[in-house]
Amino acid sequence: MYGETTLNKDHVIKFIRLKINHCLGCDEVEINFSRADNVHIIIYSLAKDLAKDLPAVTPVAQAILLLCSLTYPDSDSLQTIPQLEIGKGSVSMSFKVYPVDKEQETEPESESDLDEGPSTSKQALERLEQRAERKAKEASLRNLHSKSIFVTVERRFDMFFALDTVSYYINGGKRQTCRLPEFHAKFFVRPQYSINLLRQLHEKCSGNWLKVIQSDGDGDAFKKFKDPDSPFETFVKLFESNPIKSNDTMGKLAKTCLHVNEAVRLTEREFILEVFNQVRHIFEYITAQEYTVWFLVPCLGDNDQLRSKTLEDFDLTKVRTSIRPAGDTTNIWWDHTDHNIKDILLVAFQLDLATHVNQSVLVISHLETLAEFSTMQYVTAFFMNDFYAKKNTEPKWICHRYLERIIDVALFLGVIVIIEYPSAFTLLQEGRHLIKCFQKDDPESSSTSQWEIFEDVVKESESDLEFLKEAVGKV
Repeated sequence: MYGETTLNKDHVIKFIRLKINHCLGCDEVEINFSRADNVHIIIYSLAKDLAKDLPAVTPVAQAILLLCSLTYPDSDSLQTIPQLEIGKGSVSMSFKVYPVDKEQETEPESESDLDEGPSTSKQALERLEQRAERKAKEASLRNLHSKSIFVTVERRFDMFFALDTVSYYINGGKRQTCRLPEFHAKFFVRPQYSINLLRQLHEKCSGNWLKVIQSDGDGDAFKKFKDPDSPFETFVKLFESNPIKSNDTMGKLAKTCLHVNEAVRLTEREFILEVFNQVRHIFEYITAQEYTVWFLVPCLGDNDQLRSKTLEDFDLTKVRTSIRPAGDTTNIWWDHTDHNIKDILLVAFQLDLATHVNQSVLVISHLETLAEFSTMQYVTAFFMNDFYAKKNTEPKWICHRYLERIIDVALFLGVIVIIEYPSAFTLLQEGRHLIKCFQKDDPESSSTSQWEIFEDVVKESESDLEFLKEAVGKV
């Protein structure tokens, strides 16, 4: 529908600025995003509990979803945001879209490398051609930002007849207005899977992630072929009694359809196993190789132990997940795994699925369990090392910077990632840009709350627990 003007293919987006005006529990807020990379950390604290099914908690992440996703495309969906009052306010964002040429991303050869050593006239000519190509690439890179598109988009909530529309400017030009799906299709790539669907499967402890990956929503991509009254079964029965000549057109057509269906089915199974394997790698990296995840795939019941197994021998509709320490081979099911790091498995699936579809923007939220676990792990290591491991030769207690490793994966995958983290105790590297959102009770209303939002950077003192140790020593 919007293919002729779509700009999201082979382009990279950089967020520049976000403004929230008199909505989402804010008066007037302006946030400047870090230009260093495309992973943005939002630190927040709540004065009142919010619903767990909200895709985002803070006004900043909600504003990004309002503009850069189809999470809230119309008035009905807007009413599900508890902090948004229809009839006033607006959100706006500025971002850059610029093309990326993968060939230009490679580092050019240095001029000294091209000129080293003696050469024949033919070799000298080749070097001159290589140098000309290199200079052309460097000139193209220099012009990359001059070719970039600067977009400013605004969505207003004070016009009841236009809640599903946005207005935008390209390079400061003429104001354009369109419906949100049209704007989104022009600049962004939408996710294939709802975060609420991911979270529901995550919290049900079934671990059956195949239901998310399969194209069929009921979890069985081939259910329609198993129904005795299905058109497929009826079609097959037509050929049961009467033999068909080898050159029969219908027979050839049926055979071709079955071959194509089989190829698609095997491709889907291979894709599923590939996703599982990549998720395992991401999960193991984030957990610093201390944990792994097993995807337990039941066999279809073939007892022939001598025959080698193929993809056809496993039932991928009943996959179960098990998180366990690395090297542990005991039979531990999902309900008995370490709940403290289940959040990481959900994050691993989000990151991998977003990468497969080249999703433009990913919001990762509701990491309360992981934040509590990381904090307690650090506090425990801090005090145990201080009191019981004073000598350098004594073994040390350690803690893992899970959030830092999630950022590493996000940077490697190249997706714009917004991470909402419910703790100021991040253990991130000093100097990283932060957006801090603190919810405060509204003294004028018991049902609403206000947000204090500002930018900050990680300071070395944020990981210092000396004040806590002194307080414990006084007890």
